[in-house]
Amino acid sequence: MKLTRRNYLALSAAALTGAAACRSPAIAETADSPTTPSMLPDRNSFSLGSVVYLNGGSQHPISKQAHQSVAAYLQHRETHPVPDPYSLNSDGVIEKFAKLVNADPDEITFVQSTTAGEQMIVKSLDLPKTGAKVVTDTLHFFGSFPLYGELEKSGCEVTWIQPRDGRISLEDMDKAITPGTRLLSLSLVSTFNGFEHDLKAVCDLAHSRGALVYADIIHAAGCVPVDLHASGVDFACCASYKWLMGDFGLGFLYVRRGAMGELKRTNYGYYGISEFATHMYPLDAPGDGLVDYAFSDDAAGWFALGTHSHTTIAMLDASLDYIQEIGVDAIQAHAVTLTNRLKEGLASQGFQLATPPETRTPIVTAIYADAYKKLNDKMKAAGIVTTVSRNRFRPTVSVFNTTDDIEAFLEAVGKA
Repeated sequence: MKLTRRNYLALSAAALTGAAACRSPAIAETADSPTTPSMLPDRNSFSLGSVVYLNGGSQHPISKQAHQSVAAYLQHRETHPVPDPYSLNSDGVIEKFAKLVNADPDEITFVQSTTAGEQMIVKSLDLPKTGAKVVTDTLHFFGSFPLYGELEKSGCEVTWIQPRDGRISLEDMDKAITPGTRLLSLSLVSTFNGFEHDLKAVCDLAHSRGALVYADIIHAAGCVPVDLHASGVDFACCASYKWLMGDFGLGFLYVRRGAMGELKRTNYGYYGISEFATHMYPLDAPGDGLVDYAFSDDAAGWFALGTHSHTTIAMLDASLDYIQEIGVDAIQAHAVTLTNRLKEGLASQGFQLATPPETRTPIVTAIYADAYKKLNDKMKAAGIVTTVSRNRFRPTVSVFNTTDDIEAFLEAVGKA
């Protein structure tokens, strides 16, 4: 008897029968149950107390809803009651994320991190390959720079587009994407300054030259509208610990169905199996080899490996519902109100903004020599958590932030 991937996973999860989002009765009785707000800001769903948290772009606070969802999972793992009403909603989380970014669920799979997903894509495009052409820009995630640096060392021709006035222009992209370019890699929203590409325009341009497009969407998913199908992007990836309100160690990789034919298989994961039958154990049916197997022709079949972070899946089951109920448009509108005040206030206080004024993302970056030395202690004294680097600082906002948070930050940062 051949065992399909779905049947195999179903058998391995047989003890986890029940409703997908079922909570343990004990948890339901004792948990403080916050309600999703009808308007922002929403501090009730988070446990920040008096802290001014302007660091969602580094790691987002865990909501009370997500905490409850994880508590239900942990109670299941601790007790394993019989019968057990708990079921981890893994497929549901994939479906919720797919809906959030307008993709089909079979185009999405779990990965460990954004970096892991990006490197999987690069390898599956048969890179590095001597003479292959790759284009990226210096507003892309700085953690990816070594990847493309190593591709250069291995014989790829890598073109680095530099920003002008904090933006990557289509004109400069037009010049960089020459015939024969294999891959254009970028961050939809820059971690450095919040600049957002026009992803559809970029993809239209790249595709007209025969190039494929990879987008890091970690600073976009959950905080600005993302429509992967409409954009035409071939590959996209994000971890979940930022505006998706998840945790470290789990993210999502998107592979456009029409781009799968461009890939070379470089991953052979247990979770990508569509058919599996052994011929080595007692009572196995005879076969020509030790095992018959096949991989599904979807994102999981190409890129899913082994087990995933179940605690983060449980967290995302609640967090993605929360984001969908509020709506990304409302989340963005709230953020823009706050970032406009940040930009105005920082400029009036003499700071040089790296973030373009028209940007509608929740990131504001200012260039400031010796920022860490000058501001880190000030932020701590004021009860403010934000990102302060050696020569720049980057407050980022989310659903729980208020105008009072912004005024407290502007007061604490002082004059340039």
